[in-house]
Amino acid sequence: MSTNLPPKPILTEDLPFIGVATVQNREHETFPRFLEACRNNESAVALQLANDQEPAVLTWGLSHSIKAQHLDMARQLLLNGVSWDYHTLSYASRDLDAIKLLVDFGFNVNSTLLGGGNLLRIAVARNDEEAIHFLLKQGANPNFGPPRYPHGHISQIRSLPNSGMTLNAAAGNCTPEIFALLLEHGAVLSNSIALHRAAGVSVSVPPGERIPMLRYLLGLGLDINGMDDAIKIGDDGRGQRGSPLMYAIYWGRTIEAKWLLEHGADPDRKTPWGISARDQVRRYPAEHRMSVLLQEICPEEP
Repeated sequence: MSTNLPPKPILTEDLPFIGVATVQNREHETFPRFLEACRNNESAVALQLANDQEPAVLTWGLSHSIKAQHLDMARQLLLNGVSWDYHTLSYASRDLDAIKLLVDFGFNVNSTLLGGGNLLRIAVARNDEEAIHFLLKQGANPNFGPPRYPHGHISQIRSLPNSGMTLNAAAGNCTPEIFALLLEHGAVLSNSIALHRAAGVSVSVPPGERIPMLRYLLGLGLDINGMDDAIKIGDDGRGQRGSPLMYAIYWGRTIEAKWLLEHGADPDRKTPWGISARDQVRRYPAEHRMSVLLQEICPEEP
């Protein structure tokens, strides 16, 4: 009989946790040879020696076979009931076929990995569009993710149901189309500091490469002068940097800073703890590129 009740929401504490398999006896005489066989795709040898291995060693063998991209070998081990661990998933995250193999054997794509992360966040951080599409189709929740400020041992950290870490990673690494896809699958924009993350990326990202993302995010209605309150700890600014412009300045992103200034960023907007982007730049020499930029576009009043 149908009750017409809405489906029960998935709670992050109910998700499988994928830790690390610990081998108890590394002195077992066939331990090295078993792992070697898994690495070298020697299925017959590996399966023969598997009967004499402890469960954690079998998991290591599975990880070695996936790392070496021997997926037929990995399939044989999975068919024999071998379990995966964090390292297995870490290696599988680099190969969509490996991810699909584990899903075929029952892997829950929302599983919490060591440190509170998950496969979707890894795929987004790598801008692996094929993996992102696949994981979302398998039900990956873009709101699940690690805490911004984790506490305790890494093995005790679990996913949060309202993490903005995946959207933050998308803002700094992916196309607007992928960001939109995450929103279509339920990602909550207010959990993130997406505009800040797009403005402040590492030096490995080519200059100006994130401007299409900045333009897209402004089109969503984000405040170009908004503070990074989604990661707020207290009123004293702990853990925060301020506005998107302040992120661009901190990371030395001159082109992004110029674009923000040209589109309404206010260098004199103070954070709740009393610092502005101009205050940041005052710490630099007058000939510094950020000082020159600010003086050209928004000269300080005498």
